[in-house]
Amino acid sequence: MRSAPQCAKLHEDPVYDRAVVVQNGRLANAVVWVEAGLEGLSFPPRKEPMVIDQKGCLYTPRVAVVTVGQPVEFRNSDPEPHNVHIKAKANRGANFMLNRTGTSRSVTFTVPEVAVTVGCDVHPWMVAHVVVLPHPFGAVTNGAGSARIGPLPPGEYTVAVWHEVFGKREQRVRLEPRAEASVEFHFGDG
Repeated sequence: MRSAPQCAKLHEDPVYDRAVVVQNGRLANAVVWVEAGLEGLSFPPRKEPMVIDQKGCLYTPRVAVVTVGQPVEFRNSDPEPHNVHIKAKANRGANFMLNRTGTSRSVTFTVPEVAVTVGCDVHPWMVAHVVVLPHPFGAVTNGAGSARIGPLPPGEYTVAVWHEVFGKREQRVRLEPRAEASVEFHFGDG
């Protein structure tokens, strides 16, 4: 942010790269979802928009989960102009400006994708990732590295996790009637 003093002055403290946030060995900003086991079921898109704000010359949240067909509102809360550059592989990309504080624009992703990358060409350190799912059973890990998805009917599932630096992992899990199941993923050598 040193190259853009107008952005640096929006923060009292130094701003660090938020790609890898670890607390007590637990990873934040990873997306956990049901990868397999819901075949043949259909789910309506979430109606409430996912808001991804450009605030303090950063995207907030940095990582988001949406359903196919759910509106994603990109908002500029900064006094600086920003650009939204959507780099998708399966969905349609886009590139548009949000010139003033309070401006916004919504997009809708039409097919599942892990993950759509969003940048700002004006401020290249600004990055966000959007995971688009065909169902509502996905969540972003919190600062303690945990996320809850469900409720799910009993059955066998493949649960996946994706992180922008560490990639994707999968595990099978069996969910018994009226029970909860826990899945723990490990990245790296540990």
